[in-house]
Amino acid sequence: MSTNTSYPVFKDPVEYLIQGCERPWEVAVDPFEVAPRTWFVGNAWVGAYLLATSEGLILIDSTMQPQIYLVFENIRKLGLDPRDIKLLLLTHMHYDHVGGARAIAEASGAKIMLSRQDHDFMLAHPEQIFDEGYPFGAFEVSDYYQDDKPITLGDRTIRTILTPGHTPGTTSFFFDVETKNGQTKHCGLHGGVGLNTLGDDFLTEHGFSASTRADYLASMRKLHNLQIDITLGSHPAQVDMLSKVCRIGPDFNPFDDPSVWQGLIEQRIGQVETLIAESKLEPAC
Repeated sequence: MSTNTSYPVFKDPVEYLIQGCERPWEVAVDPFEVAPRTWFVGNAWVGAYLLATSEGLILIDSTMQPQIYLVFENIRKLGLDPRDIKLLLLTHMHYDHVGGARAIAEASGAKIMLSRQDHDFMLAHPEQIFDEGYPFGAFEVSDYYQDDKPITLGDRTIRTILTPGHTPGTTSFFFDVETKNGQTKHCGLHGGVGLNTLGDDFLTEHGFSASTRADYLASMRKLHNLQIDITLGSHPAQVDMLSKVCRIGPDFNPFDDPSVWQGLIEQRIGQVETLIAESKLEPAC
């Protein structure tokens, strides 16, 4: 298995899903460190992040059930044991992020966390998981995120911020790391920046309100002024992560770049503002 840096960036999400489920080896990438004791263990399409703590492992997002073996193999390549996963934090309820949740929990005994908003939405609208008939096991949610109550396991703490839009309960994660020279770096992962659920056709087809676009815009504006040194992509292509892997060195982290967070947020604000301005739907009240 080798890092795939030539994976196409632009493709219909359903095509990515089919490839990732039916030919997962084609999206396999080796794990790599994005911050101290923090690694990318996902694949070329969808991200998953592993955080080592003094009391076990935290995994952010599960990828899809047919890709679980890739996640486990990446964890083992780091010299760690998937059975040490204590917490599985899910950014939002789409299949590419939650599809492997049950399998991971059963293999490790990990507790699963999701936003209450997305858990309720998932139960009310299971068709919105977008599993497209691929293997998916229902899972138990152990606890919900609270923005005023950070998640702590051992010596690691993660702060959550509810950032609705892509889904009603999309959640973003923020945590600090300390470099070997004693510097504190701020890491940020936006839980879902995709605009594919906010277009006129999608909203009309599924009977959803155009107000979800206003929610998305408000979420982005809320995060705009955060100081984030290391940006993690829920999909690596969103912040061009894979092209930077070859530059990782003993004293250089190519992901340590505060301009990436600002660029991502500003780009998406502009895109959703254009989407709203060009919409043919009646404005939401």
